[in-house]
Amino acid sequence: MPKPREPFEARIEGFTHDGRGVTRVGGKVWFVEGALPDERVVVRPVRGTRSYSLGVAESILEPSVSRVTPRCAAFGVCGGCALQHLEYPKQLSFKKTNVVENLEVAGVTVPEEILELQARPWAYRRRARLGARMVPKKGGVLVGFRERRKSFITPLASCPVIHPSVDQVLGKIAGLISQLTIPDRIPQIEVAAGENGTALVFRHLSPLTEGDRRMLRGFGAEEQLLIYTQEKGPETAVPLDPGTTPELFYTLKAFDLDIWFSVTHFIQVNGAVNELIVELAVDWLAPREDSQVLDLFCGLGNFSLALARRAGRVLGIEGDSSLVKKAGENAAANGVANAEFQARDLFSDAVADWNPGAFSHVLVDPPRSGAIEALKTICTKVAPDALVYVSCNPATLARDAAYLTGPGGYQLTNLAVADMFPHTTHVESAALFVRAA
Repeated sequence: MPKPREPFEARIEGFTHDGRGVTRVGGKVWFVEGALPDERVVVRPVRGTRSYSLGVAESILEPSVSRVTPRCAAFGVCGGCALQHLEYPKQLSFKKTNVVENLEVAGVTVPEEILELQARPWAYRRRARLGARMVPKKGGVLVGFRERRKSFITPLASCPVIHPSVDQVLGKIAGLISQLTIPDRIPQIEVAAGENGTALVFRHLSPLTEGDRRMLRGFGAEEQLLIYTQEKGPETAVPLDPGTTPELFYTLKAFDLDIWFSVTHFIQVNGAVNELIVELAVDWLAPREDSQVLDLFCGLGNFSLALARRAGRVLGIEGDSSLVKKAGENAAANGVANAEFQARDLFSDAVADWNPGAFSHVLVDPPRSGAIEALKTICTKVAPDALVYVSCNPATLARDAAYLTGPGGYQLTNLAVADMFPHTTHVESAALFVRAA
């Protein structure tokens, strides 16, 4: 490792996909936290390798016209947000550029018009995982998100992006944990906000006493929160008072659907943007009463049930059997009789031998690793007329789009970039592929 250097001035030339400024000094590339393109800054070196170095913007000598004052006092330390210093309209432009550049590098022709989907950029986060740690040297229990690129906890009394029902109690949770008999054995608190309530799931590494439970119960009653405890893995998350704790749900209003979920189930963190993407996907696919739709990585039925309101039949495939079970329950609860769900590992080698059957339309909503193996099976054995790909990773979207528009035999006709995670560098996108003539 090079020896530490003194701070130096630099002009920021570009921006990385994870929100760091880029400059070149002495023939070496520097990635600078907290710096924006076109700014002149003082860089404090942090560490480096032979090929690149990392630094932090210690002061801004000439700020960008796009720089704004972050709303959160913990910005720059907390790892929850990376772009609060960049004015909001520019954030979406930055994310669109990320998606387009990845597609173009992969050799995919990008449509001239790219849709932008966004909702309110604050108080949107309905799912979160808060860290907790007893640190006597810092005053006791700390509760907040992890520090950026570190394992330390950033203590937060408030958070401008988290759901208001959690923000109003965020500063009280550390005090609550401090009063328990095991304040050093609570490593995290899961947050899940539905339209009928908000749950806090307290992970505990040692048994809770009856006094601890009374304290948690009182906190929940006073703050109008649903309290869960979790002794081991996600399957052990249980309500403190099972008989009186309602299950959570969110709505897809355009389709008259209530999607019920467990506190440990995956749901999109941004409800408003999720609704926009579901409506767009259904509009793009435009299924008819005789359409057969296949939904891969269907989860709780987020897309499947909306598509079933328009299509003749929908089959949802998901690897997590607990999600498959809940998707079926959601179908029944909403009176959707033309949707069924099956459990199948879409990443195993066996997916190459799978024959899904005949489907006119396909929707794919994979995790960050993408869906290349499943897509090979879809293109060779199903060959639908249209396919919508919803992505949370521009790199794997580009890789998979290159296959679809190459050997797969499809054309990318529509593209949308959605700001599912305002003030972070994460980007959600949706693409419509139509079978080439």
